[in-house]
Amino acid sequence: MIKTLTLNPALDKTIIVESFRLDQLNRIKKVHKDAGGKGINVSKMLMQLGQQSTAAGFLGGAAGDYIKSEVEKLGIKTNFFETAEETRTNTKMVDSISNTFTDLNESGAQITESNIEELTEGLFADLKRDDILVLAGSIPAGVENDIYFKLIKAAKQRGVKTILDADGPLFREGIKAAPTLIKPNELELGLHFKEKFKDLKTMIRKAESLLETGIEMIMLSLGKEGAVFITAADKYKIEPLKLNVKSTVGAGDAMVAGLAYGMENNLGLEEILKTAAACSSATLLRDGTKMGSREDVERLKKEIQISKL
Repeated sequence: MIKTLTLNPALDKTIIVESFRLDQLNRIKKVHKDAGGKGINVSKMLMQLGQQSTAAGFLGGAAGDYIKSEVEKLGIKTNFFETAEETRTNTKMVDSISNTFTDLNESGAQITESNIEELTEGLFADLKRDDILVLAGSIPAGVENDIYFKLIKAAKQRGVKTILDADGPLFREGIKAAPTLIKPNELELGLHFKEKFKDLKTMIRKAESLLETGIEMIMLSLGKEGAVFITAADKYKIEPLKLNVKSTVGAGDAMVAGLAYGMENNLGLEEILKTAAACSSATLLRDGTKMGSREDVERLKKEIQISKL
């Protein structure tokens, strides 16, 4: 079983206008709404792969009801916990004439201690040994930076595998609990070590030092340069594909989904890496917040090149 956790989901609302003008009436041409959040994106990509998962997190109000409904329409199971305050709405205004993109993001609902207690208890109610818990994204007000640390520790006590995809203080605190797998990018790793890496070798060496904390696997995302997968035994370089990129939104989440899928289905290491890279690449081919299609994943897997370092 795979369960994804999104503590700070959002109703993503995209508004299309033409030639936006300040202090004047502007008419909206089109509105698109979608259920947003890193963990939710992981569950969406898993569904594209034919893998069932459960999406968990905090939801509240009409926006929360909409997100839950949209996720369930996709056939994804849900394990959301209700908050008194409304789930945030993030609005992106796109001016198709001026080619501008303006983001207006709400801060999110205030989470209470009782909310956290309810989630902590309910989150593990159906998780068993060797199940996978994906912890991804930011946190709302009222949640401390050590939340992922506490949840990873609780998961380890139950024999549940964990994947952490977070940055800043959440990453710093979370890795202290030694999750099974982490997926930092170059910027996130640099912020953690408070340095700008001069070359790939230095970056890999720094990432390898995190294995000493008990972390088993590291997927180091390098953007246009591909990725590097690191374990105590081996290191692999995943070469990037030349693609007609339409959107980078969700590509990292898709990679996490590919990793979780491979772990859940006991695939060989090379197959896991090709699946993860293909999921990310397939998502780059899609517009907006859409995740990659299974057809594109299977096609791109054949093109992924992996080499030992």
